[in-house]
Amino acid sequence: MIASNIFIQELRDKLSLAELIGKKVSWDNKKSNQSKGIFWACCPFHNEKTASFKVDDIKGLYYCFGCHEKGDSITFLRKTENLDFISAIRRLASEAGLQIPNNFEAKQDSTHRKNREAMLSIHNLAVKFYINHLKENQSKSALDFLKNRIGSRKLIDDFQLGFAPEGKQSLFNYLSKQGYTPDIIINSGLCARNDHGEIFDRFRNRIIFPIINQRDEIVGLGGRALSSLAQAKYLNSPETEIFQKGKLLFNQNNFVPPMQKENSVIVVEGYMDVIALSKIGLKNCVAPLGTAVTSDQLQKIWRLSSTPIFAFDGDSSGERALARLAFLSLPLISAEKTIQACKLPTGMDPDDLVSKFGKETLITLLEKPQSLLEIIWEHETKGKTYKTPENRASLENRINAILKDISNTSLRNHFSSAFYELKKKLFSMSVNSYSDFLRGSKTPKYDSAGNNENKFRYRTNQPTKNAKTSLLGSDTKPDTMESRFQETAIVISLINHPKLITNFTAQLNEITFLFKDLKKIYQNIISLNTQRKMTRKGLLDKLNEMSGRDVYQQLISTGHLQVNPFLNEFSSFHEAQMTLDDVLTRKIAKQNLIQELADAQEDIQENNDETLTWRLEQANKFLHHAQSGKSIPNTLEKKTLEEDIEEINNLIKDEIWIKTKSKKKTNH
Repeated sequence: MIASNIFIQELRDKLSLAELIGKKVSWDNKKSNQSKGIFWACCPFHNEKTASFKVDDIKGLYYCFGCHEKGDSITFLRKTENLDFISAIRRLASEAGLQIPNNFEAKQDSTHRKNREAMLSIHNLAVKFYINHLKENQSKSALDFLKNRIGSRKLIDDFQLGFAPEGKQSLFNYLSKQGYTPDIIINSGLCARNDHGEIFDRFRNRIIFPIINQRDEIVGLGGRALSSLAQAKYLNSPETEIFQKGKLLFNQNNFVPPMQKENSVIVVEGYMDVIALSKIGLKNCVAPLGTAVTSDQLQKIWRLSSTPIFAFDGDSSGERALARLAFLSLPLISAEKTIQACKLPTGMDPDDLVSKFGKETLITLLEKPQSLLEIIWEHETKGKTYKTPENRASLENRINAILKDISNTSLRNHFSSAFYELKKKLFSMSVNSYSDFLRGSKTPKYDSAGNNENKFRYRTNQPTKNAKTSLLGSDTKPDTMESRFQETAIVISLINHPKLITNFTAQLNEITFLFKDLKKIYQNIISLNTQRKMTRKGLLDKLNEMSGRDVYQQLISTGHLQVNPFLNEFSSFHEAQMTLDDVLTRKIAKQNLIQELADAQEDIQENNDETLTWRLEQANKFLHHAQSGKSIPNTLEKKTLEEDIEEINNLIKDEIWIKTKSKKKTNH
């Protein structure tokens, strides 16, 4: 009979009650709130003019406030179409695409209903027992855990958290005193019997998390071990008549549908992640019960939101879980429902991220989720190169196999077009160039007499892997590349030696950052140092906390800066001072030169005197000074690029100091 009840619950979960009833009634759109799963209509069981028949699609229940009819999908079919129980089951199974098990028992007698009610009742008592034990028996380990990881009494109450004591039969003895037999206690999964026939509590020395279904029924428990010696950190109830962990979601009962269903639910891996997000106001967060997301759970999630965001742990297991989910979803997605992913920093889960870096860091990541297309593309191509026909053919074979899994024809066509564009871009990248691969063939180097100068020395046009992926080897424009180098060097110098801020206050006030990420780091450095004088370590800790990442590692990995001895953390104050002085001088000069040229071009429209010619000549001199590395008499400075010289020569060539009208007259 247990198998039959499990199948019935699967039917209820699989089908939308609103869709089933919607075939027989017309919804009152003014009264209904479909985004919240609430539907109103005139009752199909009695005549009325005002809608009093309510359907809660999330809980899968209906109720009429007029005639008091109530039930679920099975009840509705039986009453509206005069079907017996097994006929209603067959109809629903057909609509859900499920096959009725061979051992399905059609007869639903009162004994089985009472057993289910007893299972629910015993779980309610168990949860109250664990809650009271947490309050009355002050376990230091439990209180320390709740204080450090949760902190809020309200959250503890909202999630009905409790504590299972270490005693082997604490719960069993309590339930026995309430009149429950050993058999029903064991069948509930709350206790078990060992090989010697001894009964013991399943949950001991653990924080207890009640698992509540969409009908607000406690159907199982999860336990988090407080001892590092425990065999399993997390433990769930076993499969029972009322508990199937592959079909349930932790915290679904607390879901509050917002006005818009898009992006309204976040899916994380564990109980503590859900509570961590709830603590910062992200209430609509659910989690599978310690297993990979199943298709049943995914369908439940889509009932809550058409575009859920999955925020799995930032480790290899989290990446694998996300990839499995992406491939699981492919046959199920449509134009109306898909999945997205929030990529967390390496080694962090949502609980870690919120605890260390706060709400805003997580919100920023959630606001820019990866699409399903991006998830799959990254999984298939990350860390790989495509220099040979075989590599490329292999990728195309995998993409074709992925496309076959997409059942929706329109979506499959759009995914195919998107993959085509991505492959085209990927194969055109220099790191994947056929020509680069062929030019890398080793060729012996000969002298003028035709002798091999060194049989171990070869000539190659192929850059090293590091060179190809560096900023210098990228397609970035030279002027942009140099500005990036300069600004990064400034920030690194200030991190390594915060005292330089005082020495170069005037010059630092003159510079303008072109890159927003570097500007943000620079502003944080100045702000932190203004509050109090910082050490290198103290400054870095604060910067990492504010940004949610390893700031220094990101900066030092920029191009050739990582090999500059004056920019590493071991450089002396004097070395760093000379480096910063040089970089600031060059950057300020570049800024002023650009401004001088812009002002000159603007003034040309109104003036034609020799002053402009002189200014252009001076700018040209400064360019040559900058190229030669010579010092210059004012803040117009040392470093420039060939484009600036060419720009000036073009200005002279076009005689820009002559007004347009005058040039036209001359041409006539």
